Amino acid sequence: MIGQTISHYRVLSKLGGGGMGVVYEAEDTQLGRHVALKFLPEDLSRDPHTMERFRREARAASSLNHPHICTIYDIGEQDGQLFIVMELLEGHTLKHTIAGKPLQLEQAVELGIQISDALDAAHSKGIIHRDIKPANIFVTARGQAKVLDFGLAKLAPVVRPGDEDAGMSAPPTLTADQNLTSPGVAIGTVAYMSPEQARGEELDVRSDLFSFGCVLYEMATGRLAFSGNTSAIIFHSILGEAPKPLMELNAALPAELERIITKTLEKDREVRYQHAADLRADLKRLKRDTDSGRSAVSTEKLPGVRLRQPWWRAKTAVAIGAVLLAGLLAAAWFRFAGSAHEVIDSVAVLPFANANADASTDYLSDGITESLINTLSELPHLTVMSRNSVLRYKGREADAQAAGRELKVQAVLTGRVMQRGDNLSISVELVDVAKNTHLWGEEYNRKLSDLLAIQENITRDISEKLRRKLSGEEEKRLAKRPTTNAAAYRLYLQGRYFAEKYSKDGVDKGIDYFRQAIALDPNYALAYDGLAYAYCIADDFWLSPRESMALGKEAAKRALELDETLPEAHADMGWIDFGYDYDWSAADKEFKRALELRPNYGKAHIYYGWDLVSLGRNEEGLAEIKHGLELDPLSVESNLFDGNVLYFGHRYDQAIDQLHKTLEMDPNLWFAHMFLGLAYERKGDFPRAVAELQQATKLETSVPWPLAE
Repeated sequence: MIGQTISHYRVLSKLGGGGMGVVYEAEDTQLGRHVALKFLPEDLSRDPHTMERFRREARAASSLNHPHICTIYDIGEQDGQLFIVMELLEGHTLKHTIAGKPLQLEQAVELGIQISDALDAAHSKGIIHRDIKPANIFVTARGQAKVLDFGLAKLAPVVRPGDEDAGMSAPPTLTADQNLTSPGVAIGTVAYMSPEQARGEELDVRSDLFSFGCVLYEMATGRLAFSGNTSAIIFHSILGEAPKPLMELNAALPAELERIITKTLEKDREVRYQHAADLRADLKRLKRDTDSGRSAVSTEKLPGVRLRQPWWRAKTAVAIGAVLLAGLLAAAWFRFAGSAHEVIDSVAVLPFANANADASTDYLSDGITESLINTLSELPHLTVMSRNSVLRYKGREADAQAAGRELKVQAVLTGRVMQRGDNLSISVELVDVAKNTHLWGEEYNRKLSDLLAIQENITRDISEKLRRKLSGEEEKRLAKRPTTNAAAYRLYLQGRYFAEKYSKDGVDKGIDYFRQAIALDPNYALAYDGLAYAYCIADDFWLSPRESMALGKEAAKRALELDETLPEAHADMGWIDFGYDYDWSAADKEFKRALELRPNYGKAHIYYGWDLVSLGRNEEGLAEIKHGLELDPLSVESNLFDGNVLYFGHRYDQAIDQLHKTLEMDPNLWFAHMFLGLAYERKGDFPRAVAELQQATKLETSVPWPLAE
């Protein structure tokens, strides 16, 4: 084989081999780079179904472009034998790195973060490895982890009729050289199998997390989590026994690492880590805490004392002294300052991540975010950033501390939502912004029909962690469910998701979903308010005011009949009284009632400000708008309304500046382009006016545009 040219790859040397094939170093003669050429076993190449599966799975694996996953460049066939072309790596497998000895804590945690990040990337694309083990993880010469053979583990042979008797009569003896791989027993590597894998059940991403837990255990202790002389003994251990506690094998390990590994090795996958991202987050917190702890410990040695213990043991001793000292200082501080600093007064709920990687379920993560924001806003003396204010963080993994500083809040809540059929998993974390410390975190695994109950639990837990004592009336208000019909609630969330897109298609879909929700629960006040909101957006653009505002008023009125304490409905009714009925007195009462019910309701302050400016009460109106922006500084909607109000107040230069600021937040907001064009027109800058109006037309083609013709 060495010296031969396979396709356009010239084979240079043999790198190694195993049960899944032989690997060679080769030169890509077309691109002039060195690659790894892996030939799969001949028996796999004889089965046409296996070959087709290999191609399909290799294509899926090749889509994983991640710094900690070995890149697949190409697949091919030579003389009936399949081969795969991969990134050539320099270093050793994790198996050789461990070599029966525990890794340094820093190295183990850092590699754990990298590997969990790789698993999260693969799982988000629906790819399960099914053979995570040290031999399938490479550690490069620069200390970077690379997960190997994604998709290829699925090609491992399965038990065929007739194999069972042989397996039962003489369980094979497993040696270290065999990597505890037992062909013909099950897919994967025995010592790293999950319980569901050992039972031959259908697998999901949580199986990889169990296997990775076995790898973490081995990195921390140098020993296998589950071992034995035969596969039968190992299976028994995986299914029914707990591994030896880490602290007994390596007393220097922090307790938090033992907690993390124990959670990955839960037999019941429902109580195991549900997502690699959650595991990665816990490992990152452990790294942060150990790093900060290390930096706080002096490295100077006392005269005549030899410090032989590991650094983290020394850290523990010093930390105990530091805690005692901190306690004395805190007692002195609170003697003078009281307990005011114990209470967190401001919080931001960042958009929950949709772990399904399916845009059709975005409404769920978005809706949960909005519902939590609205519910937390009911807590007394707590400023909560609006959904519009945090919307800019949607779709990206924002650093909680950085986001909190930008939003000027004391705490940040982040979350992740995963839906699997009727099952729903929600993980949340509350972070102290000033200290960048984990205040609280929890994972909720329930049926989709329990979504409302989950949100109630989250709100109660957060309230407790924020140290807010609620009165009986406040507890009652927070416990009040907008509907008891879970299906109606999901339809409401979908309605909000689409209506807030500010497009004809979105508004039409929103109206349809709100009507479906009302059909399921005719007493659902929030759904009626959603309908009113959608009709207000449609006003003058896709429906005539006579049609849209009349329907909106009818819906808002019904919402208030069902629940007079609904601030959203009062704000929307005030908007209708002001913008359609021209009933200034009624609008004033509605806006004031909305703000009485929710003083920190930024959008109501903005609406009220627009109302006051329209009445010529410019200073009062601009003060309301300024306060609304202080509550929601990064809200696209609030910034847009501020620009609109400045336009109607004939402050065109300020309006132009504000609308440009809004478009920096969302360049595709056609509404902002429209008002910017109108402001330029008032200033006599017709070329820019035409350009902005044409851009608005381009972004929203369904609006009748007499001004842009």
